[in-house]
Amino acid sequence: MALSKNPNSITLVDVARVSGVSLKTASRVLNQEVSVRRATATKVRNVMSSLGYRPNELARGLKARRSATIGMIVKNLADPFTSNAVKAVEEVARANGYIVILASSGWDPEVERSGVESLIRRQIDGLIISPIGSPKSSFVDIVPPGLNVVTLDQPIRNAPFDSVMIDNRKSAKTATQHLLNHGHKKIVALSTRSQLYTSTERIAGYRDAMNKAGLEVRTGLVEDESSMTADWLDQLISKQHQADALFCMNWVCTMSALRGMRQIGKRLKKDLAFLSFDDFDLADMMKPSISAVRQPSNIFGYEAAQLLFARIRGNVAPKRRSIVLPTQLVLRESCGCELKG
Repeated sequence: MALSKNPNSITLVDVARVSGVSLKTASRVLNQEVSVRRATATKVRNVMSSLGYRPNELARGLKARRSATIGMIVKNLADPFTSNAVKAVEEVARANGYIVILASSGWDPEVERSGVESLIRRQIDGLIISPIGSPKSSFVDIVPPGLNVVTLDQPIRNAPFDSVMIDNRKSAKTATQHLLNHGHKKIVALSTRSQLYTSTERIAGYRDAMNKAGLEVRTGLVEDESSMTADWLDQLISKQHQADALFCMNWVCTMSALRGMRQIGKRLKKDLAFLSFDDFDLADMMKPSISAVRQPSNIFGYEAAQLLFARIRGNVAPKRRSIVLPTQLVLRESCGCELKG
């Protein structure tokens, strides 16, 4: 039996009538309940397919008190770390029958807060957020009780949110020690937004290694990467510190430093050893290739999403969880290593 209705107007009542079953049984098949006999379930699904039935996900979500959507707010969509994490979150969400509403704060605390408010109004079932971490950042007070939140990259103190991050301090210390092992003594650490948790932890790791070696701590800290002009970089590494190595604490620093070094005629490895905290596409194709601390960005997203969905399903103990992921020091040529082959 077929209906002449527009597929968009086909209802579950129509499916039940054509299938010769009750509306309750058709609903059980739609919700994949195991109490329906296999033959009956197969028959109902075939009718759904032949009629072109499309369930009203909004209505189903309201009935189940869920929206089948999660929100995700990040700081910078252009960052390779972020884009890889977003992709992993979307894959996990899709496997769970959810969609992701994505927003970018652009490092603006007001945009971050309004983004959280907007997602909450959309009745999201959970939120993954990479917080700005600025003293002006404030959204914790508007998160309603019961909304599951996972922070990416850094924790939020005094908030009951789960988090997924790396050991920034240990990773930076290990990378700095590698530069020291090559004989470099005037290592300059370059970072933006030094008030951020990740920045302070990485600078602390660098300081640990330099202090242990009995060497002077040399830093170049700016609020925004736009301040990293070629003239500023030349003044910092050539005149102020006579640097023999540069350790950039994030991807935007790396890009700005590489651009500035080219403009002032500094050659990687020959004039200045170089190491990046954050690996990136084409780092291995550059001449010389760029040594880097590689964060497991896809695993960041995967773990954050898995933790969020475990919370949504109620499969995790109430106690706040913090997952710390390992990093990898990828040794190439810019730090002073010689590649074999």
